[in-house]
Amino acid sequence: MVAFGAFFALISGLKAFPSRFPPNSPMGKYITYLPSGIAFAVGFLNSPSFSLARLIGGYIAFRTARNSPTGETPLFAIVIASGFVLGEGVVSIVTLALTSAGHGAISCWGCGIGGGGYCSGGCT
Repeated sequence: MVAFGAFFALISGLKAFPSRFPPNSPMGKYITYLPSGIAFAVGFLNSPSFSLARLIGGYIAFRTARNSPTGETPLFAIVIASGFVLGEGVVSIVTLALTSAGHGAISCWGCGIGGGGYCSGGCT
């Protein structure tokens, strides 16, 4: 943990001061491609279903922007992409309420491949 903390502290320091690297220098050209420590932390803390919803929504936004004549993401694509993320959050709350009320999971599909904490009740 200390090693990764130091690694991402260094990367954050490099990204915080991009003016120290001219755009035509090797480091200046690639500094925007350095990973963010927050992005890694969010990926570790979120469940796979939330990350998959973000992946699908981001891919929809990426493809529509790429196919757009202006190169911008149309508003409907942003709404659809955020709908995947928000919809997954709402389903998580419904699942939490059903599990708290003593009901099993609606679907046990993910339980066979490792699933998460929600697989403990009602799935065989």
